[in-house]
Amino acid sequence: MAEFDVTIKVETPLHLGSGQADVNIDAEIVHDAYGLPYFPAKRFKGLLYESAVEVYEMLELSKISTKNILPPEQLFHRFSNDADKVSDVQIIVPNFYLKDYEKLCADWRYLQKKYPEVFRAADVLKSFTSIRYQTKLEKGIAAAGSLHNLNVLNAGVEFFGKIEILNSSRRVINLIALAMKNLTSAGTKRNRGFGRITCTAKFENDSVDSIIKKFFAKGV
Repeated sequence: MAEFDVTIKVETPLHLGSGQADVNIDAEIVHDAYGLPYFPAKRFKGLLYESAVEVYEMLELSKISTKNILPPEQLFHRFSNDADKVSDVQIIVPNFYLKDYEKLCADWRYLQKKYPEVFRAADVLKSFTSIRYQTKLEKGIAAAGSLHNLNVLNAGVEFFGKIEILNSSRRVINLIALAMKNLTSAGTKRNRGFGRITCTAKFENDSVDSIIKKFFAKGV
């Protein structure tokens, strides 16, 4: 089994929508019961797959050999038909949490239980987020009733987790490193400058940049 220690850093305000809203917020972000934000596993895995496909296609278009990376569909099991399901490689992606998440949970659990009127989940979330307002313009004028807001993670927030690979190989490691490097955005409103992220990872003693350098080295 191979393991990647992964860090996701928010570079510009990021909206990871929860699909929920209340009287004050039209679009809330995902967070736990204590108000601590996190990066959902399913969402990150989907983004990593999309990035891997993009990388694979860029290599093919650039006439760069792909023999030393595993095709994305084999790692992520996105096969077009049952006959193609021959891969025994499996990627396990967790939720990504704030640093010292378990201690933060214990602290906030205690405070919210002892002082529920003071320490609320919504107030905890505010320490990591800000509200952005947007409106739809029609001929340069704000359309009636179009004003809405969304909660966004502030730049600088970092999430941590460990990706595990069962039945790994150098081809798998190369693919993940390239996909991780290529993954630079997440969430909604990306066309407005939202959701820029930086993903860094280490496999054993190798960084993503080191793995990529070896991949492109002559003769690799």
